[in-house]
Amino acid sequence: MASFTHLALFCIAAALTASSLVAALPSTKSGGLLASAQELNVDVTAAADQITFSHCTTDQERIISNAIPIAQAWALESLTYLDNIDRNHTAAIDERYKIWFGAYTQARFGEVIGRMAAIRHVHFEDWTYECDPGCGLLAPLIHAFVNPNNRSVVKLCPLFWKYDDNERAATLIHEASHFPPGYNQAGTNAFTWEFYGAHLARALAHTSPDRAVVNADSYAFFARYLPLAPFSAT
Repeated sequence: MASFTHLALFCIAAALTASSLVAALPSTKSGGLLASAQELNVDVTAAADQITFSHCTTDQERIISNAIPIAQAWALESLTYLDNIDRNHTAAIDERYKIWFGAYTQARFGEVIGRMAAIRHVHFEDWTYECDPGCGLLAPLIHAFVNPNNRSVVKLCPLFWKYDDNERAATLIHEASHFPPGYNQAGTNAFTWEFYGAHLARALAHTSPDRAVVNADSYAFFARYLPLAPFSAT
């Protein structure tokens, strides 16, 4: 596991590169995505009394409760999509898959669908959300972090509160992907190397698909942009 100093240096480089580029991507609209959640029979607000909050204000509790069902809907929609292209034998030519995970191989696709299935079955409402976790030097750079060995706690940094519900839902999917899907498959990389931002994730898919399938933001952006028409992976 890399030191926090090493991680911070990498995050600075990634954040500086991604922050100026991510705005160029099409934005998602909260209303449309909430409608998607309703169509998938997922509650559009999580019951706050089922969630454990630590050092959170009432407003922060509300914000978290709004993000959870969007993440749940996206995870379900993403897994359904991956199942469909698998059954239809179209995964090898699917543009949405290629944009975020790169060239198809059966082994890599198996990793992706396994991790997305695990994310789909995460009980986000059972997590403990720490709103004052002491993010230290990483505070200006990351939205949240988890310990992959502790599936029940997510630590939310100041950046988490500065964006909309869609960005927060993507953050929850990102963090959920760090947890190992099963005994024989690791979670996505955490604290060793990560490629942050949509453009870096797309570049990773193009140049190193083996790394893309273990990159947390690749899963977050696949889920976030799935409802939109695919755009060029180049």
